[in-house]
Amino acid sequence: MSSNASNQVKVKKNKEYYQLSPKPSERMLKDYYENIYFQQLKGSYEKSYSKDELLYFHNNNSIISTCLNKIFNEDIKNKSLLDLGSGEGWTLKYFHKRGCNVLGVDFSSHGISKFNKPMLKYFIESEILEFIDKCIAEDKKFDIINLTNVIEHVLYPEQLLASIKRIMNPDGVVIVTFPNDFSSLQNLLLKRGKISNAFWVVSPDHISYFNKLSFSELSARLGYKQQYYLADFPIDLYLLNDNSNYILDKTKGKQAHLSRLEFINLICKHDLINATEFLLSLGNLGFGRNLTAFLKSK
Repeated sequence: MSSNASNQVKVKKNKEYYQLSPKPSERMLKDYYENIYFQQLKGSYEKSYSKDELLYFHNNNSIISTCLNKIFNEDIKNKSLLDLGSGEGWTLKYFHKRGCNVLGVDFSSHGISKFNKPMLKYFIESEILEFIDKCIAEDKKFDIINLTNVIEHVLYPEQLLASIKRIMNPDGVVIVTFPNDFSSLQNLLLKRGKISNAFWVVSPDHISYFNKLSFSELSARLGYKQQYYLADFPIDLYLLNDNSNYILDKTKGKQAHLSRLEFINLICKHDLINATEFLLSLGNLGFGRNLTAFLKSK
């Protein structure tokens, strides 16, 4: 399947999910993330953030925290939290303030050094699988393991998920946030001609592509049981309307982004619990630009 005729990026079905074909080499990825990804502002990383964006980060973590309280049936204060792919450190900062014992790991310290320098004392610069192997060797385990937009970047997502099980405490929770790709909404957009190609396929940034069904099948096969699926704002809805289609008209992208921030911030201001339940309902339907799976070991 070719995702984009202009650059000939291709994906193929690999068991439950799609992957780039061919996949990039380990050496290429290591160089890309250590020297390019953060420094050239790839992905969602920016030079600076507005107050609304910072509030949005805070609210997203508050929603995650609310879900964790439901799963543990108690406050998460003093629980150990490992943030794999900690990026700029917003999750580390939030859960550190919540009283968790946090530790972050990523390829590069560039993002966290720029935005959350105090969190460097809780950060290790390392390749993620190498770090997990070290934890396994030292028999280190964690209550909460978080991967926000990580699994789509790694060469071997199955190996990653399988290894994580070995560093979970028996009642631990794994949180995996991933782009909701090849979703029913995106398939509808292609069918209706609202978009001309699978714009979400990006090389080498995203290697694997999941939606609710494919991730559920993969995680179940690896011995996980799903607790919840949480959605973020389903921004792809804008693509159904020609007047707000930010793929056909790139000038509409910023307004779509700002609308997403304002909506999430507004519903969280009204009622965090109900906002969380609303997003959980969307997640169970498989809607949302990103989905967050909360997993426990079977």
